Amino acid sequence: MNDSGDIGWGLPMTVYVDLVFFNNLAVDGTVLLATAKVRHLRPTRTRLFSGAILGALYAAVMFWAHIPYLYSFGVKVMISLFMVLLTFGYGGPLQLARNFCAFYLVNFATLGGVIGLSFLLQSADSPWGGMSFTPDGGLILKWQMQLGMFIVTFLLSVWLFRSSSETRKKRQELEQLFWEIEIKLADGSWKMRALLDTGNRLYDPLTRIPVMIMEASIWREELPAGWCDRLKEVAPDQLLSEMANQSMEQYPWADRLRLVPYRGVNGNTRLMLAVKPDAVLLSKEGHPPLQVNRVLIGLDGGTLSSEGTYRAIVHPDMALADAASSAPSQPA
Repeated sequence: MNDSGDIGWGLPMTVYVDLVFFNNLAVDGTVLLATAKVRHLRPTRTRLFSGAILGALYAAVMFWAHIPYLYSFGVKVMISLFMVLLTFGYGGPLQLARNFCAFYLVNFATLGGVIGLSFLLQSADSPWGGMSFTPDGGLILKWQMQLGMFIVTFLLSVWLFRSSSETRKKRQELEQLFWEIEIKLADGSWKMRALLDTGNRLYDPLTRIPVMIMEASIWREELPAGWCDRLKEVAPDQLLSEMANQSMEQYPWADRLRLVPYRGVNGNTRLMLAVKPDAVLLSKEGHPPLQVNRVLIGLDGGTLSSEGTYRAIVHPDMALADAASSAPSQPA
């Protein structure tokens, strides 16, 4: 598909709309990827492709249809806004504003690189001489500026590829630390994803039993009413003291509760509420399933992963357990 017309100084020029579309699709896709990198975002391929297609269609329509009001400043800003929304979603007004500003900053940086390279490639005194506009607002670039655009977008693509490769490598290394665990306690069973933390060296000081960490909210229905929320502010020994005053016999897990001392970030010694399970089963692709019976589960009143990637932290000693079921659970 092509469209031809007078570009303003009497010289006819043929514009191939299909080439305009695919050229802008590649450039817009690269700019959106660079924006995602700058903002540390991970849009899906479908979202990224949708945003790039919108920008490419808008650029192609400029040469295909004569609708002057579509090429005004306000409409161009709206198209850019919709491209950002399609690619990154809404996420609130502040998030949208940041994504939108980053998108235009990357655009300006890309344009600056194109102008600089085209200035080196052409003999004209001004790099702006390589650009012209159609009566409808379409932008026509001379070969020097087109070559400059391809070089800049190629360099951006190489940078994005290397960055994504490094990110993928780090993600694969992190994936090696994730385990699927199942906690068995009384008649109940709870499954979740856990992170193996080699820096977690928390033991019960009396029995030397390793202590793994789990979000208390998983046991919101099993723990006494209000404990999950109160664990963020109230010391666990105070909670146990309140339970003792009421009657611990009413709570079926009363004999499984423990207090484990640990050293906080500021160096102060604190207490953590822990529960003694019957067993914890660990499984991961490529590894035989493990069963750990001698372990305590420390309860954390907050959220262990802000992204919700995992809800428990596995003690490194647990990964050294025998593949076969170990001895029956021993009291701690």
